[in-house]
Amino acid sequence: MILDPNFIRRLIPALLQGAEVTVELAVLTMLICLVWGLIVALAQSTRGPLSWIAATYIQTVRNTPLLIQMYIVYFGLSLAGLPLSGFTCGLLALCMQNGGYVAEIYRGGLQSVSIRQFEAGKALGMRRWTLYSAVILPQVIARVIPPLANQGISITKDTAQVAAIAVMDVMKVAQVWVESSANTYDVFLGVAIIYLTLTSIVSVLGRFAETRLAFAS
Repeated sequence: MILDPNFIRRLIPALLQGAEVTVELAVLTMLICLVWGLIVALAQSTRGPLSWIAATYIQTVRNTPLLIQMYIVYFGLSLAGLPLSGFTCGLLALCMQNGGYVAEIYRGGLQSVSIRQFEAGKALGMRRWTLYSAVILPQVIARVIPPLANQGISITKDTAQVAAIAVMDVMKVAQVWVESSANTYDVFLGVAIIYLTLTSIVSVLGRFAETRLAFAS
């Protein structure tokens, strides 16, 4: 029976429990990628081997499927004698891929800053760290908020991939319930509503941050 009230009443607590794992994964991935992506972007903006390493990393993670990366991390670490939990492996894979996308977002923001500001800072004798932290990065962050919010939405949806390595997120919980009840419609309708709610929250927070930064500037 589609939209069976009794079934839905039992389903909701299970999906919400899985949603807690999804939210935890998404939030941790976003926070880590904000820092990791900036490090990679700054490395790519330098001259020398660091730039080449950063560019190679970005191209590799952006041009291979997330699911493959997740399997490589999950099974590769186990074969190397470093067995980690599915949650940790999923988090590493999510950060590894999305860090590349976030780095590209930061790189675009850095390129949007006029070269004259870099030259003026150097002419004033500002150290590189001071120039970036006081002058360049505040402008970059204000400009990259919209694409970062979009990437946050992608990260939230990407968390569904961790179900493939047995992490009990909302998608894995849904799969278990479908297998035991064969009620595909009700289960995945509930999952869709949860993801829609989570991505809407990320979108609203992104617009709020963009508005606050625009007002402050």
